[in-house]
Amino acid sequence: MITLTHWIFLAFVLIIVFTLVWRKPPVLAAAIGLFAVGLVHSKEPIGAIQISFRALSLAAENLLSIILLIGVVVGLTQLLKDSGADQVIVGPLLRLKRINSVYWLVGITMWGLTSLIWPTPAISLLGAVIVPALKKVGVNPIGLALSLTLFGEGMGLSGDYIIQGAPTLLSKATGIPVAILVNASIPVVLISGLFAVTTGSFLIKIRLDLPEDALPPSEKETIQGAKGLKKLESMHNSKIIALIVILSYGIMLFFMIFFKIRGDAASALIGGCTFLILCIGVIIKDQRKAFVSFVEYLKQGFRFSIGIFVPIVIMSSFFFLGTKSGYQQILHADGFGIFSDFAYRLSEIIPLSKWTVGGFIIMMAILGAMDGSGFSSLPLIGGISIALSQAAHLSPIPFAVLGQVVGIWTGAALIPWGFSAVTAAVTEVDSNNLFRLTLPCYIVAIGTAFLFTMLRI
Repeated sequence: MITLTHWIFLAFVLIIVFTLVWRKPPVLAAAIGLFAVGLVHSKEPIGAIQISFRALSLAAENLLSIILLIGVVVGLTQLLKDSGADQVIVGPLLRLKRINSVYWLVGITMWGLTSLIWPTPAISLLGAVIVPALKKVGVNPIGLALSLTLFGEGMGLSGDYIIQGAPTLLSKATGIPVAILVNASIPVVLISGLFAVTTGSFLIKIRLDLPEDALPPSEKETIQGAKGLKKLESMHNSKIIALIVILSYGIMLFFMIFFKIRGDAASALIGGCTFLILCIGVIIKDQRKAFVSFVEYLKQGFRFSIGIFVPIVIMSSFFFLGTKSGYQQILHADGFGIFSDFAYRLSEIIPLSKWTVGGFIIMMAILGAMDGSGFSSLPLIGGISIALSQAAHLSPIPFAVLGQVVGIWTGAALIPWGFSAVTAAVTEVDSNNLFRLTLPCYIVAIGTAFLFTMLRI
């Protein structure tokens, strides 16, 4: 049954969408929507206030483990920078000069780091070392920017197989176990990602007005860069920390693959291992000063993670109102949720098939990710996937995965103020020029993901 609460919720969903189209942060609209829906549902101000806080608490509870994990990871990233261990780890890449080789090898490195530490810490790690060094030896930075964008938040975060932040958030919204979502997403993510990055490689060859082999601008700069790297690699502590990081993550990945550790258990393993590496690394680097510096690294990490996730918590708390769990835990009402109610009403008007449901999922994923973060769309996509698939008598898993892939790719490559803006800033390229290259790759990724999903259902 559609009530006034449903219509108020829908009205604020549309307000949020229009806010995103106008390139304004939608957080305030979502916060006001919490109070408005709470007031209409409870019919009293006190009840509205309590509902809004229950929504915030539920969202924060669901996201807390991810916030902690990212905070520890960013703290470790800063330690690697300060100790010089980051340059020891990525040093072999600095020997590359061919732009297409750089595109693939830097991209694969970015993909691996994104899987371990997420795209923003990964690009901050690579951007501080690889990008300046490769620019010195004549590599066009636009190729680096395209590689970092497509392999990073695009292909890397759309799967998020190790940290599993994206599938965990989607799991909270759908009730589908993380392991099932991860397994279902593997072929979709890999196929769409490979088509996208191959398109990017092709664009670099035909659109960049540069010779295939870019020569160093001056022998002096190359020699100086090599001497600087050699000096850093000779630092004993940096080598020890770098070795600890490589061995620790390598052993951890082996255990995760061999023992099939997934979901919350995988996140706990990643977080605990990263926390332990941070402890050991701080002691090796700072020795007696480690008691103070350890706290500072944690503060830096958590300032970053909390800053990133604060708007996501607000957005998630609002969209959780539309899910079954949110409808019951936040509004204390019985039913399948606002999304489900609207989906069943929609199924009575428009014939629902896998093609119409898939198209609607893509549209909502794009709109939900227009704030530049694909994560903001996941609670919305999760609720809609469950509702529409149930109404159409289809499995919700492929539609939820499709929404995850589209939402993350949208934040990575389509939205100029999203991850591509970070990449453009790090590589010092014009964001409009980068957008002209990422747009065809984005279209290929989304089109491939949609067709592959439809053919599998």
